[in-house]
Amino acid sequence: EPRTQNSEPRTQNPEPRTESPEPRTQNVGSMQNRELKTWEPGNLGTWEPGNIDEWRSVLNPQPSALSPHPSALHLLVRTAEQLEAAIELRPASITLDYLELYGLTPAVEQVYAAGIEARVASPRVLKPDEQRVVRFLLKLGCPILVRSSGLLYALQQEDRPVLIGDFSLNASNSLSARSLLALGLERLAPTHDLNAAQIADLARAIGGERIEAIVYQHLPVFHTEHCVFCRFLSTGTSYKDCGHPCEQHRVALRDEHGRAHPVIADVGCRNTVFGAEAQEASRHLDELVGAGIRHVRLEFVHETADEVRIVGTAFRAALHKEISLSELGTRLRASAPQGTTEGSLFVPGNYLTIPLMQ
Repeated sequence: EPRTQNSEPRTQNPEPRTESPEPRTQNVGSMQNRELKTWEPGNLGTWEPGNIDEWRSVLNPQPSALSPHPSALHLLVRTAEQLEAAIELRPASITLDYLELYGLTPAVEQVYAAGIEARVASPRVLKPDEQRVVRFLLKLGCPILVRSSGLLYALQQEDRPVLIGDFSLNASNSLSARSLLALGLERLAPTHDLNAAQIADLARAIGGERIEAIVYQHLPVFHTEHCVFCRFLSTGTSYKDCGHPCEQHRVALRDEHGRAHPVIADVGCRNTVFGAEAQEASRHLDELVGAGIRHVRLEFVHETADEVRIVGTAFRAALHKEISLSELGTRLRASAPQGTTEGSLFVPGNYLTIPLMQ
């Protein structure tokens, strides 16, 4: 068995350790004879609300007044075909979430040539030996969608571009959101643990202009180092000999109900499994915009170029009040191959009630 240089050799036949049972027996008896005390609330002390208020005052600011300008639509694409369709829609920005990092440079140039802001998405996980990824993203010279706290930490030491925080930074309340914004984020997407009403509350607490709400996406439900592409489409065992089937094939995992869940690989050979249905916010768009949110994002996984156009056009029309939210929902359901869902945005009628355990 291989050992590190500092490891000690194993003992071949270690002597069995013996122990007198008397101390253990005495301890058990002592515990049995001990009088059980009844718990009383006062034993834990009292919580001072002022502590939270102090944190709020330190981390900031009163939210600014609602911005008068119209909503900005941001698109995230993963293929060249989706990119072509996204450029036609003329959004405020296009985020490139590509498997192959070195394919980003011409794509970034293509977006900028169209007069649109280009952004690049970082990998979901950044390992200590992957600093080259940070250097490459910085060389692109465009805003970065930050998906891990490790990357956000690494960028503190750099002359960084504009940073947008993704949902995986887990901003779930005003304290966590302001802490992340204080590290240099311009905006952030709230965690998917929040429903639509809670996202609106967060926007009112910190200022809607600091929120980028994801209003169309396939929810990323599972992220793993196990590569489905290598396992089923290759005889290799790593990126060195697998032949990179992830660059030529589209894969989805079919569940027992027949739903196909898209699988996407990243530059570190890690896989993300996405929900089959498209999660969309048509029922909640007015509430989000009413809370001051001016930046909304649409994310595409396996959508075709035509589906990107349909979804993007429908959301733009709804944001400009050219169609009703009901019509928006109808168009989205018609365009999504496996249907749509409210998903994590669903607001239960009693979500503010905390059940007491008996």
